[in-house]
Amino acid sequence: MSRSDYGQPYHQAHDERMNCLRFVHTADVHLGRSSQAFGTAAAEHRRRLEQAFERCVTCCRDYEVQLLIVAGDLFDSPRPPERTAQRVRSLFADLVGQSQVVATVLIPGTHDPIVPGSIYERWLAEGLPEGMHLLSAEHPTLNIPELGLALHFATDSSKLQPDPEASFNIGLLHGSVQIPGLVDEDEVIITPAQIAGCGMDYLALGHWHSFGDYSQQNVVALYPGSPEIVAIDQAEQGQVLVVDLDDEGGCTWAPVTTGTLQYQQQNLDLADFADMEELIQAILTLADGDTILDIRLVGIAPEQMIVDADQILERVEERFFRVRLTDESHADWAETGPEPSSLVAGRFRELMKERFAAAETDEQRRVVQQARSLGLALLAGKEVLG
Repeated sequence: MSRSDYGQPYHQAHDERMNCLRFVHTADVHLGRSSQAFGTAAAEHRRRLEQAFERCVTCCRDYEVQLLIVAGDLFDSPRPPERTAQRVRSLFADLVGQSQVVATVLIPGTHDPIVPGSIYERWLAEGLPEGMHLLSAEHPTLNIPELGLALHFATDSSKLQPDPEASFNIGLLHGSVQIPGLVDEDEVIITPAQIAGCGMDYLALGHWHSFGDYSQQNVVALYPGSPEIVAIDQAEQGQVLVVDLDDEGGCTWAPVTTGTLQYQQQNLDLADFADMEELIQAILTLADGDTILDIRLVGIAPEQMIVDADQILERVEERFFRVRLTDESHADWAETGPEPSSLVAGRFRELMKERFAAAETDEQRRVVQQARSLGLALLAGKEVLG
């Protein structure tokens, strides 16, 4: 097994091979997601999820693949918006009818299971377009003779059984690989031993939104990651995998970027800034409409710096796709001892220190800390309101 950059020489090598299979593997698209975590950018985020999936389809044409696999959670719910569902059917029908793609193969996921009233139940009753296949517990296998291919779906990886007559056996699973101490429980658990013993040439995994290689022995087992960032703290940019299998057991794969969003985390030490305006300007130097910025304020704030998270967000959030701010900074509670001319400030410090010690929650401590900074700034004659 190996990874390729899919340069032009690779395409030429692919054309010369007679017994090979090239396909796109994607999962966890989550079309129709509410995207509430993205706030005012929710509608735009839903649009970008749709656009990323359309790039998956374009990728099938660009790389001249024969098969598209979606390993669960194509939709974010069993009953996605009708417009979204019809768009998917149209894309799949056009892909099979207007390219060398022989089939598109889906499996249900944890978000879009086959349940009464679900879109998949309706599609199965109505009949799927030519070349579109939905594997299920009732119909867990699919043979495509012209590709020498057998596809196998299971919710229990130990039940996967290869077809000895097929040149290629691909398993499709939506679940979590067991990682002791980290991932021990989930709706579907896949153990490394089950991967090694499943007899598949390739295991198309779904459920995790970031890329993961959990291959065992001769079985290639990959999570492609989502084609677009789904969650606000998802670090990897959206992608799909283009995979080549040959009939000698070789597997070559490469990620192809399909997402436009990128996640960036910034830890900003308040000790590095003279005031909040300087902090805001530093954040604005990172401005990018495709960036989800996760800011964490840390360190000890200057004594008279007033940290107002709402004001920071108001000033910067329009310059990014989404901004999340967490204030983990601390006020400087060191004994400074009031000078004769500042006895009021000294007494105020002592009072705030007592209030801080008596606070029972992080939110109460944050309020005391902010009140202390505001009070000291006012006592110093600074303009802090309005």
